[in-house]
Amino acid sequence: MKQFLSVLVVVIALMVPGTSQAAGAASMSLDQASYSVERGEQFDVTVSVDPNGESLDTVRSVVTFDPALVQVRNVSLVGAFDRIAPGNEYNNETGKVSWGAFTLEGPVTSQGSFMTITFLALQEGSGDVEISADSRAIANGEEKIDTGSLGRSTVSVSASSTAEAGGALIVIESPSHPNDVDWVAVNDVGFTWTALQGDSEITAYYYTFDDASDSEPTTYLASTTSELSFTGVSDGVHYLHLKGVQANGKQTAVAHRRVNVDITAPHAIELLAQTNKILEGESAWFTFGTIDDTSGVVQYQIAINNSEYQVQESPLEMTDLQVGTYFFRVAALDRAGNASYGSTSVRVYPEGTDLSRPEGFVENQEISAIARAGEIAKGLSSSMKLLISLILGGIVVVGIICAKKRKNRPS
Repeated sequence: MKQFLSVLVVVIALMVPGTSQAAGAASMSLDQASYSVERGEQFDVTVSVDPNGESLDTVRSVVTFDPALVQVRNVSLVGAFDRIAPGNEYNNETGKVSWGAFTLEGPVTSQGSFMTITFLALQEGSGDVEISADSRAIANGEEKIDTGSLGRSTVSVSASSTAEAGGALIVIESPSHPNDVDWVAVNDVGFTWTALQGDSEITAYYYTFDDASDSEPTTYLASTTSELSFTGVSDGVHYLHLKGVQANGKQTAVAHRRVNVDITAPHAIELLAQTNKILEGESAWFTFGTIDDTSGVVQYQIAINNSEYQVQESPLEMTDLQVGTYFFRVAALDRAGNASYGSTSVRVYPEGTDLSRPEGFVENQEISAIARAGEIAKGLSSSMKLLISLILGGIVVVGIICAKKRKNRPS
């Protein structure tokens, strides 16, 4: 708590210009000396912090830019300074980003990325992105930044390769699906867009929302419209296709924005234990698996009794279990974060207990075969791995059942 309060005092101090005026060796830099982009393109600028022998706990980077040339779309933290400070903001009218963060995990002593700014190139031309001397690097309440070692980069914006001369451009974003790569468990999809005007204003829009990547927009929208939403969108990959028509008859290039929707959990998990009764000192073996129809299963997690879930792979061996009953839970997560669950239990008996096992039972014999098969299958596709695991798991269960029937058959 004392550490948190001391850092909080420093963080608040960072919000007041002119505080902590001592100097040190810490520096801030940008990831590139120059950025070459096209009009209408978005690009990232990453700020890095180098303590240069200092032990930093709090930083604030103030970055200036030409607001007529570029516009900030997003700011995100990366690296060791992972707690957002109050007072963070960006202003696309004055051309300024002020972003601070701190850490409670001990002082930062090695160089690393601090934050990433996503810019949109508005018009052709060039200008600077610069880290201002108002930036801060604090160690235990004392300023440690060297204002003579701050980064500056040049941004050069060229004409768009997709728009004709004098043509407007459309840049689409999705608040519900922040990027076009990740799967999201949201089926109410929203879009907003920014129109970069050409030599005449846009007088109308046309759009299409479907599953194809290159469809032609056909549905009319008024020029005052700048957002669209669709509810109950089915699982899968979808695209918004949007173009504008200018007053002089020119049409913009069609802008395409992809979204990935998956709100459905993976299928029920097949969770099999080699046996639900073992002796102390023996291993408990499990196989588990399932499939997901849309984004695919990305990992399995196992919890024992009241423990936290931890990532595991099938087959799984549990050793050194003390006498008692253990409740095993398995979760299958797809790439959108949807989960399905399965469970089983295993009872561990004291060594020497007669468990009346099937004739010919050999501990871990079948599971060892599965483990060896799993090693062989590492080079196969994920679906083939799952198939092999489930088939062999089924063989284990059938073998145990048949052995029990043979033992119980009258002589």
